Amino acid sequence: MTRLLPLALLLTLLIAFRLIGSAFPETLPNFQPLAALFFCGACMLKGHRAWAIPLGAWLLTYPAPALMHGNAGYLTLGVIVTTGIGFAATFLIGKSFVGRSFGTLVLGSVAAALAFHLITNGAAWLGSPLYPKTAAGLWQSLWAGPLGGAIPNWVFLRNMALANVLFTAVFLSARIALPRISTGSSPVAAR
Repeated sequence: MTRLLPLALLLTLLIAFRLIGSAFPETLPNFQPLAALFFCGACMLKGHRAWAIPLGAWLLTYPAPALMHGNAGYLTLGVIVTTGIGFAATFLIGKSFVGRSFGTLVLGSVAAALAFHLITNGAAWLGSPLYPKTAAGLWQSLWAGPLGGAIPNWVFLRNMALANVLFTAVFLSARIALPRISTGSSPVAAR
């Protein structure tokens, strides 16, 4: 049971932050640990856990914004696929940082936030009639957001980058501070 306690606490914190962020999207939009979990899962975990834990956390919490705000826009196939591609890119960037130093991993999490932002807002530019299909329209989708929008898109990028830095540092610190969980038999049992 004590082996699963750190994982249970981590998942509880992830789900809580995701739900709190969904409940108050105008306060800290996009400030959540999910992208950092995809990044850190890739660079710190082995085997199926590297992708299964972040994917499970995403699937458990993804409907929260739509359910809390009555906005089905979060649950369209295009948005789900684009978000999945963004998280896959985040995961692959994390894989490319395996074995790097603490500082390099934190900087890598910023690169992952930027990639996620470029993918999701680039897709919004391509698919949304709110943006002209010009270089200026692409810049608008990446930086300003739709005309009349309550929050400019650069705020989403800033908050995701800050969240990635914070939560990557937390995950890395927890990995250093917590004892490693052994998946093999214990030396005592082998005697």
